[in-house]
Amino acid sequence: MNPHEEGVSPVKHRDSIFLMCHRTILQSHRTILRAAFGILLSTLFLVSCGTPQKFSQTAPAPVTEQGMTLLWKHDIKTQALHMIEHSRTFCNLDIYELSDADILAALAAAKRRGVAVQVVVDATERHSQKTALPALRAAGVSVASLRIHQGISHLKMLITDGPDGGVLLGGMNFGAGSWNNNDASVYMIHPNNSYLSLFHWDWLRAQGHPSAAPKVRLPLVEDADIHRQVLNALQQSRQTVVMEAFDLSDWDVKNELKATTQRGVLVQVLLDPGQYPNRRAADELKKIGATVRFYQPLQGEWMHAKILDVDHGRFFLVGSANFSHQAYTFNHEADLVLQNVPHFDQSLQSDLVPLMAGGSEYPKKRASDGGNTVAS
Repeated sequence: MNPHEEGVSPVKHRDSIFLMCHRTILQSHRTILRAAFGILLSTLFLVSCGTPQKFSQTAPAPVTEQGMTLLWKHDIKTQALHMIEHSRTFCNLDIYELSDADILAALAAAKRRGVAVQVVVDATERHSQKTALPALRAAGVSVASLRIHQGISHLKMLITDGPDGGVLLGGMNFGAGSWNNNDASVYMIHPNNSYLSLFHWDWLRAQGHPSAAPKVRLPLVEDADIHRQVLNALQQSRQTVVMEAFDLSDWDVKNELKATTQRGVLVQVLLDPGQYPNRRAADELKKIGATVRFYQPLQGEWMHAKILDVDHGRFFLVGSANFSHQAYTFNHEADLVLQNVPHFDQSLQSDLVPLMAGGSEYPKKRASDGGNTVAS
C-alpha cells in the first residue's frame, strides 16, 4: 500500500508499523512466559508425585533488601523472640491472635526486666481473649482489647527498641499454631515514626479514649488506603502479577485482576482452599486465562499470606489485609507497600512455584476444619 494514496504521511506509516511490531513482540513474550510457567508447573508436579512434603514444609530463607528482611513461617517467630528478648525500654505489640506460649513468656520476662510492655489484642479473637489476656495480666503486663465496630482489629505488628529493635509487620499471627501456616512478615531496622503513631492510636482507643487517626507515611498503609494501593499496583502492572491470598473476594480487586489478565499481563494466584469465596474467584479468573491454584495443606495449616507482587518486585504489598471487602471497609488493617525489591520477588517465587505445582485445580478440604474457616 502506498501511504500517500491513503492520506497517511510516511512518518506516521512508519510509526504505525513500529507500534504493531512492538505489540506483536510483547504479546509473543508474554505467551512464551505463560508456556514456560506451565511447563515448569507440569515438571514440578511430576517430580513431586512421590514426595509432596518437600514443597510445602520448606520455607524460603530470610532475604534482606533496602534495610528490610522478608521472613517466612517459623523464622518470623524467631525474629519476634529476638526483638522482645533484647528490648531495653519499650515493647509494643498490636496483634489479632496471640496465644503462643514462648511469645507470652518473653513478654512477661521483658516486663520483669523493667521494659515498658504494652499489648493490644482484638476484642473478639477467642485465643487472645482466653489465653493471652489472663496470662499477660497475671504477669503484670499492660494489655487492652480493641473492639472495631462491624470488624476486627487485624494488625500483626511488633515494635521494640534495643539492638534487635525495629518493626515486624505482616500477615503472621502469634498463635500457637500460626507458624506452620504459609505466611510472611517484614522486619525493618529503621522504621519511620508512623508505626509508633499507629500503635499509640490503637492503645488509646483500646483504653476507651477518643483519638484521631494518625497520618502514616509510606511504606506503611492502613485500613481503606490499602484497597487503593492494591488497585493502583494492578493498574500499573506491565508484565507479571503474583498473588498469594487467604481470601480473594473483593469485587474491585477481582475485576482489576481480570482486566490485567486481558491486557496480556501474566497473572498467577495461589489461594487458600478453606475460604468458600475463593472458589468463585478461581473460576472467574481461570476463564479469562489467569493461572490459579489452590494450596494443598499437609497438616491442617493455612495458606494465610496476603501478598501482591507486581512486575518482579516493582510493587510488593504484604500485610494483614485480606483481598476482601470486609478487610478494606470494616477491619483495622496494616500493610507495607514496597517498591523495587527484586530479592523479595525471588523469595516469593521460591515459595510460590512449588506450592502451585503441588496445589490443586479445585479446593480440597482441610482435615482440621472440614474445608471452611473464618477469615483471619
